[in-house]
Amino acid sequence: MVMLRKDTHFEIRHLNEPRLLKVVTLDEFIEQGLAVCAGRVAFDDLLLWLPNRQRLDSPQLISLPVGGFLTPEPFMGELEAAQLHLHTPRDANVVQPGDVIAVTPGSTLVRVLYRRGSDSNLLFMTDRCNSLCLMCSQPPKDIDDRWHIEENLRLIDLMDPGEENLGISGGEPTLYRTGLLEILAKCKAVLPDKSIHVLSNGRLFQDPSWIPALTAIAHPQLSWGIPLYADNAEDHDYVVQAEGAFSETMQGLYNLARADQIIEIRVVLNRLTTPRLPELAHYIFRNLPFVRHVALMGIESTGLARKHYEQLWIDPLDYQEWLSQATYFLSNRGIPVSIYNLPLCLIPPALSRFARQSISDWKNLFIDACQHCAAVEQCSGFFKSHTDRWQSRGVRQLSTEAFSAYARSAQ
Repeated sequence: MVMLRKDTHFEIRHLNEPRLLKVVTLDEFIEQGLAVCAGRVAFDDLLLWLPNRQRLDSPQLISLPVGGFLTPEPFMGELEAAQLHLHTPRDANVVQPGDVIAVTPGSTLVRVLYRRGSDSNLLFMTDRCNSLCLMCSQPPKDIDDRWHIEENLRLIDLMDPGEENLGISGGEPTLYRTGLLEILAKCKAVLPDKSIHVLSNGRLFQDPSWIPALTAIAHPQLSWGIPLYADNAEDHDYVVQAEGAFSETMQGLYNLARADQIIEIRVVLNRLTTPRLPELAHYIFRNLPFVRHVALMGIESTGLARKHYEQLWIDPLDYQEWLSQATYFLSNRGIPVSIYNLPLCLIPPALSRFARQSISDWKNLFIDACQHCAAVEQCSGFFKSHTDRWQSRGVRQLSTEAFSAYARSAQ
């Protein structure tokens, strides 16, 4: 099984400036018009999905007042119009009706910024960060990239007004405070049915002025995923490579609670964090009773994690006892807990009810060992960055009988 890519190449004609465009079918254009998008848009923001057969059968369609046309196959015939036209994709599966794409003059690359129906859609805020986590999957850059703010505000307008989840991430999104608050306010106004989940290290929330700012937005479906890697400052600060980060994060968590925010604690499982996982569970229960969810997450083997392999790698089979203790401690005390990013074959059957299909569709794959496994449809699989170096000795195919045992344990 192959992951679903977020970009591909097209032949592109008559593109004069960078564009964000919503791909729509003819039926959608006729039945919904601009209402196919959630916010304020013009016909020029729509890219009509126009297969060869439809165009050849109805040549008058090229006179429709849209921003351009997309032929999702090798182009046939002639198109004399001087309008934007994308055709002959390298991978025809990447761009589909309902998607929002970004195109740039001088480049054949087409990026999918929003995928209809996906719960893995993400507003990317920045490459900057004020931490340098040892296992960071996207090492930070010291650049001014606030242009992402305007792109995200425009992207929100072009999305479907449906109920998919929407993530906001970076880098550290709170570094662009004004832009982030503007985006959250627009999400509430334009996408009221979508749940918004922001990934942040929480450190800048130590500033209490965030409390009235977030309270004023009052987004009912906004939640924050904040990492906490240890029950003590020394260990946490070492993992994030920032002195004082533990204290700042704890202050930030309390300020988020004062602002009535929904908070999730995230813990990346590795050689540094797993030995004290039971102690961390106790710490969360005692000191953060307002937390709504705890996510215990398998490591993504890319970015800085590769550089720190010797410090970080531990076979999941070797931390199952710590994982079990922490999971049951939290669950038995009423704190919802989930296990992310670990294949079912690496989780004790008794913990399978906590496992989630958590890896974003655009970076999720199943390796050769998974191809005939009975659990594939319910398993998280692996990150696209997975290599043999990071593979557990426990990876195996589950038979129908073995998977049934997992299913019974999950009930």
